[in-house]
Amino acid sequence: MSIYTKTGDKGTTSLIGGQRIKKYHPRVDAYGTVDELNACLAVAAHQVRDAQNRRLLRAIQQQLFWLGAELADERPGLRSDSVQRLGAEQITQLEQAIDRCMAALPPVTGFVLPGDSPAGSQLHLARTVARRAERLLVQLADETPVRGEVLGFINRLSDCLYALARFEDRCAETDAVVGEVLRRYQASAGSTAGQAGADPAPPDGETPGAPEDLDFLLVHGLLRAAMAAAGELAVAVVMAVVDRHGNPVITYRMSGALLAAIDLAPKKAWSAVALKTATHELGPDIQPGAALYQLEASSGGRIVTFGGGYPLYRAGLLIGGLGISGGTVDQDRHIAQWAITQCHVGKES
Repeated sequence: MSIYTKTGDKGTTSLIGGQRIKKYHPRVDAYGTVDELNACLAVAAHQVRDAQNRRLLRAIQQQLFWLGAELADERPGLRSDSVQRLGAEQITQLEQAIDRCMAALPPVTGFVLPGDSPAGSQLHLARTVARRAERLLVQLADETPVRGEVLGFINRLSDCLYALARFEDRCAETDAVVGEVLRRYQASAGSTAGQAGADPAPPDGETPGAPEDLDFLLVHGLLRAAMAAAGELAVAVVMAVVDRHGNPVITYRMSGALLAAIDLAPKKAWSAVALKTATHELGPDIQPGAALYQLEASSGGRIVTFGGGYPLYRAGLLIGGLGISGGTVDQDRHIAQWAITQCHVGKES
């Protein structure tokens, strides 16, 4: 079947109801710009690092199809109630995404220059197209009825794309920092000048690449998964990883995390390795009369016995510990458990 009809050769196009109008008509300009925005989001969806952001962009693309169909029909009274339309639910979803992203970011102190990452740049481009679509919709609303939910959605969408762009830029920045820190760690451990793919030289008596070694990709994956879980809960935390001997590998503080968490997260990770158990499981054993009563006092405060610290395992072998601090105990545990599950380093993995 041919995709060309030649019916538009004279500069007109057909609306859903069959009426033909000029291709520069405000209605065509509006839904054409919505289509352009959808294409921009398709590119962004392939570039974003955060899985939740990717799912959101795919959902928004579908919603923009609904919007385009509504704008291409000038007979709102004849549209079936079964036809999907934008409403308060979609606007709320955008607001929730804005709140989630902004909670994980430092306060804005000036204009944000687009371009810190490919995903962020593409999202900023989509944001400007969304703003143009909004201007055209407002212009169209001066000539013909446009639902308030449509105007609210397109206004909130540009705000959402701004928040997503900053969040993705932050993810890229975090990945770069983590990569550089781990590169230096590898170099200090004797790796070959930090070359890509080079493994750190193992301590005497250990086999290179042994299953119990922590590697770059695993540490990187743990931090990324923990940050994603923290972002979903809208809480800033400190993440700490230690090796199986309790030696620090990395500690990273999200912007806005409690200062006390900088001290607690490494202790949780160390405690989990030292006692080979999750820190929240130690609570009953330190009560008066229990086997480990006064453990915290006798360890000089190095042992932590509340939730957020977990031992890490690979092939049944202890390889290190993860400590999360900054939220409630339940939040810290959720974030740590999510990271461990995503990286398959739980005791039963």
